[in-house]
Amino acid sequence: MIIKSIHKFIPGNFYNQLKVIYYELRRDKIFEKCHGYKPNIKSPQSFNEKIYFRKYFGNFENMARIADKYKVRDYVKGKIGEEYLIPLLGVYENFTIKDWNDLPNSFVLKTNHGSGCKHIEIVKNKSDSDAEYIISKFKNAIKDNYGQIGHQPFYSKIKRKIIAEKYLDTGSFTPDDFKIHCFKNKTIIQVDRGRYENHQRSLFDENWEKLNYKLNSSYSDVEGLTRPKNLIKMIQLAKKLADGFDYIRVDFYNIDGELFFGELTQTHGNGTEDFKPTCIDYEWGKYWELDVSNKTLYGKINNKL
Repeated sequence: MIIKSIHKFIPGNFYNQLKVIYYELRRDKIFEKCHGYKPNIKSPQSFNEKIYFRKYFGNFENMARIADKYKVRDYVKGKIGEEYLIPLLGVYENFTIKDWNDLPNSFVLKTNHGSGCKHIEIVKNKSDSDAEYIISKFKNAIKDNYGQIGHQPFYSKIKRKIIAEKYLDTGSFTPDDFKIHCFKNKTIIQVDRGRYENHQRSLFDENWEKLNYKLNSSYSDVEGLTRPKNLIKMIQLAKKLADGFDYIRVDFYNIDGELFFGELTQTHGNGTEDFKPTCIDYEWGKYWELDVSNKTLYGKINNKL
């Protein structure tokens, strides 16, 4: 890729601007490469087309409030109660060695405005961790304008912070992640296992019947997964958090029957995750009835695409 090859010759800010321009010029090609068809963002029909529609026409101020991993805690507390929040250990604008020393032996460190490995660190044992590396990592992470590249402008509106949360100990692997896709009249449960090890994924309906298709064909199915005893409660809580949205993904960790809120996601996979077979993309698109008249969810719709 030409943009990557010239990175070392140009200043960082200008390089990022070039990446933004490159993305916008090749947006439709990127979409087609992911999904095998050309997008119709002005009149979206598929699930991923509607993700793109929200990326360009969403109410970015409100989306930022929901995407902010720190501020969303108030939303969750008001909707379902603070007992479902992972205990907060610290909030920082600049994470220092003193902050590191003040934290317990195990914890999770992450930014409130980003996602992915660059924005999270799971510390299971401080004595086995490189404090200097982690501090440096988060100095870079908090500078990262996460929403700029890939057109998710609401992330850029978040006042950036670093947050430390209690580590949820489930043994050697990260806990299973229950991601509940909430539409107005449909609920689909996505279970991700080993997100930072050997990522697996399976999909289920509300009755825990396994769905025989894939969302992101690169992942194998989760093995040995049984119906959670608190499945009904988890779905009820997800629907409470999803109230007022035409679509949103609600994430929970389920640790020995105890539920912990993960995050609310408004643009699943940034519109890049493929369905196998592709027709399911359109089936999910039918579940999502865009409520464009709802000004809490959407801004001004224009034809500048």
